[in-house]
Amino acid sequence: MANYQGNNGQVKIKSGSDSLTAVADVRSWSVTVTREVVENTAMGDDFRKYLKGTGSFTGSMDIVYNDSETAVVATSMNPDTDAAVTVEFYGDAVDGTKFVGEVIVNSFAVTASYDGLMTASVSFTGTGAPTVAGWVY
Repeated sequence: MANYQGNNGQVKIKSGSDSLTAVADVRSWSVTVTREVVENTAMGDDFRKYLKGTGSFTGSMDIVYNDSETAVVATSMNPDTDAAVTVEFYGDAVDGTKFVGEVIVNSFAVTASYDGLMTASVSFTGTGAPTVAGWVY
């Protein structure tokens, strides 16, 4: 079983017919896939019962703010962008393990402090099901 180090991670993004472009200076990323449950317990049941409901995914990434970021990336991460964008989150860019999905950017927050780098946090919500390639749960 392989172990992965975050320092080999990568994020790629594209909008519309643009080609995938790597996001520079990614510090971290997170993707959470969840599924709702629907209760179907009836009178006479001793324990609650559930059915599988609708799934969704959300996430975020933290980047070092870089004003030389390509126009594709800068436009895609803008919450005012009307269309969903495609994002690929690589756990290890070397071996190709990744989450792929269409997302809508919820927020883009920039932070600066006197003793650190200027950073940006991007939050998103997935639209449709993500594709998971190469991950073993």
